[in-house]
This record gives sequence, C-alpha cells and structure tokens, in this order.
Amino acid sequence: MRTLVVEAGLFTVPEHVQNTGIQGFTDPQNPFFLNENAPQPEKPQNEVWGIPWKSAIPFKGLAYTLGGRSLFWGGWSPQLLNEEMATWPATTVADLNGRYFDESSRQIGVDEANDFISGELQNGLRRQLFDNLASVPNVFSLNALPPSPLLKPGSDPAQLLGLTSTGGLSQADLLNLLKLEAPLAVQARPPHAGFFPLNKFSVVPLLTKAARTAASDSNGNDTAKEFMILPDTHVLSLRTVPTAAGTWRVTGIDTSQGPVDLAPGGTVVVALGTIENARLALASFEGTGLPTLPLIGKNLIAHLRSNLVIRVPRAAISGLSAAANDLQTAALFVKGRATRQNGDLLGRFHLQISASGGGNTVGAEDELYRKVPDVDFYDQLRTSTDTHVAIAIRGLGEMEPADPANAGAHPSRVELSTRTDEYGVRRASVLLTQTPRDQELWNAMDAAMQKVAAIFANGQPMQVIQTNRDGLGTTHHEAGTLWMGTDPTRSVTDHQGRFHHTDNLYAAGPALFPSIGSPNPMLTGIALSRRTGDFIMAPPAFTADAGFESLFDGISLGDWTMSTISNQPGRDDPGSFWVRRGVLEGRVGTDLGLLWLTRPTPASYVLRLQWMMTAPDDNSGAFIGFPDPRHEGYDNTAYVGVNFGFEIQIDQLARPDNAPIHRTGAIYSFKGPTDGPLIVYPVGEWNDYEITVDGADVRVALNGQTVNLFHFTGDPQSPRRGLPSSPQDPRFIGLQTHTGRVLFRNIQWKGIVTS
Repeated sequence: MRTLVVEAGLFTVPEHVQNTGIQGFTDPQNPFFLNENAPQPEKPQNEVWGIPWKSAIPFKGLAYTLGGRSLFWGGWSPQLLNEEMATWPATTVADLNGRYFDESSRQIGVDEANDFISGELQNGLRRQLFDNLASVPNVFSLNALPPSPLLKPGSDPAQLLGLTSTGGLSQADLLNLLKLEAPLAVQARPPHAGFFPLNKFSVVPLLTKAARTAASDSNGNDTAKEFMILPDTHVLSLRTVPTAAGTWRVTGIDTSQGPVDLAPGGTVVVALGTIENARLALASFEGTGLPTLPLIGKNLIAHLRSNLVIRVPRAAISGLSAAANDLQTAALFVKGRATRQNGDLLGRFHLQISASGGGNTVGAEDELYRKVPDVDFYDQLRTSTDTHVAIAIRGLGEMEPADPANAGAHPSRVELSTRTDEYGVRRASVLLTQTPRDQELWNAMDAAMQKVAAIFANGQPMQVIQTNRDGLGTTHHEAGTLWMGTDPTRSVTDHQGRFHHTDNLYAAGPALFPSIGSPNPMLTGIALSRRTGDFIMAPPAFTADAGFESLFDGISLGDWTMSTISNQPGRDDPGSFWVRRGVLEGRVGTDLGLLWLTRPTPASYVLRLQWMMTAPDDNSGAFIGFPDPRHEGYDNTAYVGVNFGFEIQIDQLARPDNAPIHRTGAIYSFKGPTDGPLIVYPVGEWNDYEITVDGADVRVALNGQTVNLFHFTGDPQSPRRGLPSSPQDPRFIGLQTHTGRVLFRNIQWKGIVTS
C-alpha cells in the first residue's frame, strides 16, 4: 500500500502555530478578494494565505502550506447533536456517535478536562451563568443536552469542575454544570508519564512521522516508500474514464508538475477544502455525463458569526475573593435553538464565552491556548492586579442548508468561472449569501448574546468594547458542496464519502456535511476522515449473496493457505497473497504458487469471485477440482492443481501461442471460451467469474455472459483429474500466482443439487 500526498504549499512549521510562538503566519486580519489584475499567482498574505476563487464577498482564503488550515484552527470543538444530523445518512450518524466522535475527541484533546482553565473567575462566571440560564431566550435547557464528553465512568463531577465545595448543588446540578464547560481541544497535562502535553492538534506531526518512517523503512529506495509528500504542486484535474459497469474511475491526476498515474485498484481522496474540492470535481467531470454533476457545488453553507466583547467590574461576578489579584482566564459554552413563534425551526447556534481579568480591552484569546513566548510577558500576567473582567462572547449559528429535492434553488453555491488561473484551469466562482431564515436566526442568536452579557454585568456598569457580525467569508467554516446521502439523485457522495457513480473517488472534510449545525467543523471533519479512511483501508467484512457462503471475508486469510516448495534451491518461493483493503493481492515468487482453501468443495457447486488485472500482461487463474496438495508427494505442491484439477484462466495475452485454450475464460489446455461473447474489463476494473461445477460439466460465466460450456470426458494421463468432491476424496479450489499482481475479492460458493 503506497500513499502520495500532493500539497500545493511548502513546509513552513512543524506543528500548530499556537504551539510555536509568534511566527507571522496567522490568517489575514481582513478578508480580501482575488486580484486577477496582479501577476499570478499572487504574492501570499502573511507568507502562506491566498485565494484561488472569484467571489462577490471577501474571504480569508486558504493556507498554502503543509497541514493547511489545521495549523490555524481555534480549538473550540463542540459535538454535533443528533438533531443537527437529522438529514445525514443514518449509518454515518450511528458510526460517529458509536465510535468516531470519541476517537477524534481523544485525538485532538477535547475529551480531557480543561485543567489549564480553572480558578475563581471560571467558577464564578460558570455559576452565575448556571443560575440565570433559564432567562436567556432560545437556549437549550441543560437537562435536554447529552452528558459532557468530560464525564467518564467513575469520575467525580465536582473534581472535574475544580470545586472544593458543591455550594449546595445536587449531583444532577453538577452534571449540568459540566455541560457549560468549554469543549476546548487543548491538553495541558501529558497523556502518559514521560510524554509532553499534546497542545494544539494539527496534521503536520502525523504527516512528518509517516514520511520519515517510510523513508527509513525503504532504506533510501524511493520506489519502495509507502508514504510520500509532494509539496509545491497544484492538482489541476482528475483523469477519469467510464467503466463497463456504467460508473467512472479515476486513473490519475494532472498537476502543475506533470501527470501522476494512479495504480490499478488505487483510490483518490480530494481534500482541498470545501470550495476547491467542488471546483476540482466540476472541472474533472465536466462533459462526462456524471449524473450528480448538476448537484456538485450546491449546498454551500458556512456559519453566521457575531462578536460581543464587554468589560465589567469584578464586583459584577458573584463569589470572587477580594484576595485574588490575577483572575486569569475562563471559558464557557452555551447551546441554543431558535424557533419562530409558530414553532418553525430557524436553526441551532452556540455561544463561545471566554474571559480574562485585567484592565485592558482585549478578551481572553490573548491568554487562552497559547504557549507563552517570553518570560517577561508571563511575569506581567503573574503580577497583574485585575479590577475588571473582559468577556468575549462569540455566537456561531448554522446557515440554512439546501433542500435535497431542489438543491438548485439554494442561493449559495460553487460553480466554474469562465476565467482561468495561471495554469489555464477554470477558477471557482463562489456565491455565499444568507437566506431570510438565516437572518432571523442571526437576530435570535444576537439577542441571546446580549442577555448573557447582561447576566455577567449583574447590574453593574457594562462597557461594550466590540459588537459586530463577521462576514460570511471570514469563518473558514465553509461546508456542504459535496454532501453525503443515500439517494444518488439527492446527494453527491455516499455515506462513506465516496462520490456516487464512481469506483475510487472520495472526499474529505466539511464539504461532505449535508448540514453544518452550529459546531466548529474540525471535530466532525476529523471524525468523518477517520471513518472514510477505515472504509478505504479496511472495508467491512464481505457478506455473501443470498444462499451463498463467504469464503474470504476481506479481513484475514482464514482457511486459505499457500502451497509449498521443497528441494528446489533458487526456485523455492511460491509467492504469496496479501490481504489489503478487503482484497487478496497476489505476489509472484520464483516458481508457480497456489493459494488454496482448506475447506473441501461440495460435490456440485457454484463458485463466484471477482478479479482485477493491474497490468496488461498479468497471468493467473482460479483452480477447481484438485485433491489436497499436501498428500501427492510434489516438491512444488501448486502443481497438484495443474495436474489434478482445472484452471479457469486469466490471461489476456493467451500465452504462449495466443490460442483460445490459453485465453481468459478458458479451461486451460482443454477448451477455449467460445460459447458466448468474451467481455473482459480493462486493467483496473473488476471482472466477475461464476463457475458452475456439476459432475463432469463446468460452466464459466464472465461478467454475466456464459463463455465456456465444458464437458470433461477424462484424461488418460491423469485419471484422477477433476473428480467430484467426496468424503473419501475431497477436492479443493485455489488461486494462482504466476505473472504480475492479480487481485481477488468477494469469493463465495453454494452447493447445488446435481443433475
């Protein structure tokens, strides 16, 4: 298994920018437009930021660097509620809730208590909000929310909350109080003795580790590397071909550095961001007739975002001790749902509340999450005397998604522009705008923010430092353009993230979201990526057709074993079969090999299997009707299949003489595939064999067409060839290693009543 990561940018930093001190790579303070009048590509802003698309509103763009925007994300990682995933595929939701949200929370550090956020300010603000939350319009009752992800079996809520006294709160109150804790993906404690804290997550350490490990394992041989990163390379388009099954298959990519071929049986995952993912798909499938092409790029959604920063006297916060000088920081979270007066849903939102003590007019972002870059700044924090508290309230609301039955009516979308970029490829044209329902939700969210601010002011003077709504292009939270669904007429990708009507093309990231909910998309994006990766690398176990028995589950060799060779110095390797991504992958050795099933066949049976060639000169076959290879006294036990059974051939070159009896579909050396149209799918596509064995009769069907009707009349040179399986003389099936790398999957059989 070899993986190539094609990255448009260069390597800049080894981990999240908030772990590295001040480097100057943060996203631009102000959103901007693509300037087509400037020489292309434009000079990046803050070293790495650029915009490749045309739009009517400004954006903050993409980070052209290894790791992309994972180097810059903010850390807030709430989990989607079930009601926010009501239109998502049910199997996807079940997997996220049952496994992948938990895995991703642990990966990015949101499952641990915020041990670096504690103290009187946190406790005071949290209790003040808890006591008055019922007065905030359109927020969830804490009783209606799921348990906090911080809560583990046997854990003490009071301890997790940093409380030395419960203050008269019941156990139920403490559990609800935990739901106000900010879901921050930062760890201050090491996860294990001898480890450093994980700090802020990004993908760069994982990519670096994989690349360095692969380089070490390959001993400097690039052709043997299993993981490689190709930087400073723009993907221009996907090369696609229609298949005989009516789908499309990606065969390679065109890049700014030239074409890259995809190995047969390989997979492509597009992870360029929501907008560029859609552009690449539109440009690659334009004119192909892909049924989902009219849907690609529709359903563009993002977050409605507001900011309110206030400053209140410390006397406004009940319970603060007069002896505490440095109030440090606090972080809280409130979830809301807004409806119209008639009960119609407007959408969900949440409030991210961060606070810090001090007389400055900045919020807690200056102190939250970051590694302190110098000791003087730390001393300033440590010795400060806080007379006021600055509180930043950020609201995030979900934009209205498209109606899957009429996605074309959705006002926000990604389309192809008539203008091209510096590589001659059509740019994306982006329209992102709010709907009337979005405006109503935004108003309701802002009203909730104002009420929360009033709760914290507690009747004391409140100074409003900042109040504004962010532009739709500033959040980095674009989503939805390749949304998942079970109906190929109402969605772009399936529940695994694979494009409908394609064999090997997947998408990653928030582009897959059918709806965005209010949570920041990082946690969900990672969860979906882990799930899609598992489907690609380890597909679910094969389930046999009705009435058939599975012979290979796609996970392990099970009852299959390889033939052996003895007394053949220099020709003692029969090859092998590896189980990879649900497939048996043949590897040739120095002599003929046979992977055979140790379970005897029924006396009469139907055998089904799929096979794929990875090169035009591949040669293999499916063997039937041979006795136990271990008991015939052969040095190379694979030849028991050759001399006592039948081979249903796989060889498009019909070696050595181009005769029909040596071609794909033949009963090798006995009868050619002359009984029907021989339709063999090309390299990289799966072919179906159905082999019916009924006494002396063998029927071979290839891709739904009967190609060989063979009646065996005996073999004087091998009288035991092809005898029916019986308890006294059991017979077996096998797969050959001969030439090249042939793949097999979905192997199954069923016994039949003899004629």
